[in-house]
Amino acid sequence: MAADYVKILDKLVRLNRGMNLKLREGTTTLDVNIYNNTLLTLDLECDDVDKHSEYIYNEIIALENVTMYIPSVYIKED
Repeated sequence: MAADYVKILDKLVRLNRGMNLKLREGTTTLDVNIYNNTLLTLDLECDDVDKHSEYIYNEIIALENVTMYIPSVYIKED
């Protein structure tokens, strides 16, 4: 069973106070912010964040020198 990265990304953002994802209006550029600081800017192929949730999640957790809570991911096998 594949991991549901939409839910995993949602949990990552929800559990890190002040973190938000903001798609720039009229573009496919996504900013990852903690409070007022932009930590990461990603250029996506389209403006569907759900479609790119695995890529976004992997890019966020790969950030260095950033303290954040990364929730455990459990993949249920059938």
